[in-house]
Amino acid sequence: MRTFWNLAGLILTVNLLPLLARAGEGGSFVLINMTPYNWNQVYINSYQMNAWNFPQSVLAGTMAKVYVEWDQYILDDQEDDGGEVVYQLEGSPTSASFQLQARATTTSFNLQAYYTNIATTSHPLGSVVDLGWVHNGNTVFVLSGVPGHFNTINPPSNWMQLSLATVGNKPLRQLVIPGSHDSGMSFVDGSTFFGGGASHVLTQTLSVGGQLTNGARYFDLRPVISSGIFKTGHYSTLPAVGYQGANGESFSQIILEINAFTAVNSELIILNLSHDLNTDSGYGSLTQADWDKLFLQLSGLSHLYVAPNPTTIDLSTLPLSQFIGLGSAAVIVLVDAGDKTVTLGSYATRGFYSSTTQFPLFNSYANTNGLSTLENDQLTKLAQNRISWNSSEFLLSWTLTQQAIDFTQKNAPSIIGYANQANNDLFTALPPVINRNVFPNILYIDNFNRTDVTALAIGINDYNTNWEGAGCGGVTGTQVQRFASLGRRVTQ
Repeated sequence: MRTFWNLAGLILTVNLLPLLARAGEGGSFVLINMTPYNWNQVYINSYQMNAWNFPQSVLAGTMAKVYVEWDQYILDDQEDDGGEVVYQLEGSPTSASFQLQARATTTSFNLQAYYTNIATTSHPLGSVVDLGWVHNGNTVFVLSGVPGHFNTINPPSNWMQLSLATVGNKPLRQLVIPGSHDSGMSFVDGSTFFGGGASHVLTQTLSVGGQLTNGARYFDLRPVISSGIFKTGHYSTLPAVGYQGANGESFSQIILEINAFTAVNSELIILNLSHDLNTDSGYGSLTQADWDKLFLQLSGLSHLYVAPNPTTIDLSTLPLSQFIGLGSAAVIVLVDAGDKTVTLGSYATRGFYSSTTQFPLFNSYANTNGLSTLENDQLTKLAQNRISWNSSEFLLSWTLTQQAIDFTQKNAPSIIGYANQANNDLFTALPPVINRNVFPNILYIDNFNRTDVTALAIGINDYNTNWEGAGCGGVTGTQVQRFASLGRRVTQ
């Protein structure tokens, strides 16, 4: 009997050990400083946090990754977990500081930003903004710009229009724009026999309209004809069975969503059409007649932009203000037809352009499901191709691709699952390698369901602009006025 009770006590002790330990949920707080000012810590405090240790300084143009761990000790009240850290912006012409906070309830954790002495384009002075919490992942905080033009997390839906003051005079090839891969594939609307599995065809969780709201401005749309209707599609060829895949949003729905967005947001939107297929006719490329019908349908887009010399212009050389500087939205349609005999015809002067000759873009994906391989592949290509601030456009294809093994393993990640891994990694992998010359033009991701990617793009644009004006060490009050006066010239 004694042996029984000893064994029972041992089992009880083993089961209680995790509850009696002080370990709790942990994750990383990623701080990205895209202002021209060093952030200096002036205050830090925590209660009942297992880890809340922040660097004394986060230098201008750098990133800090801070491990945060909550206390879930069984004898403590979880809702009492909390922490604060205050950073002051060194050299700012006006006093500027913010506080980062940890807050908990009985059922959840949250990191947040308190803009104690800063007003941004999206948050007035004194705002408290939830940043969320990612267990074993990255919760992101980005701050960029200068007084009067600070930008941060949750940027406004008209972020491009509001950026004219600082980057409106820059050509597109000197800017960073967030974009989405296989943009129309947020749901399945018809599929092949082997291609209907959502885990293998869905690349997005939001519609094109939802992605627009989150800040995406470059869209990868792959037109297919299905039952006589133009839809987006995601197809690939498989051994022995040929083309397999599924359809997503229809072009008619996408046009409605874009028009609704541009009715209230004067933004530049780039639609790139490629990988065309006619699923009604042997999965061949669209014919000239098919494309003409699609061009006619897309002519229903409001604010199609007709550039100067529209048949020969390199759109990437035009400044942002040329597209939207007069307060109107601009939509451009880039076409890369599978049949290379297809021409734009009269649509070449109506807002339709050749993607290969009129928006030259380096775009080469890693074709891997491994993060380390993705990082090495894309960042190496970035360094090789962006050798100057005025180099041709570079698309950073920050996407993980399912491999053959992912179709046979029961618990293999879906495309969305891989996207969440890649997107989480972007904020720690990219900032350390960028500078005035080395930066991507398109941040291209699956599952564009977040706004911090947009905040990062805006941040890089801001930092490069302020770097030019003042160097990496900070800007003066006179230079702030220069940025402001630039905005007045651009928007008049």
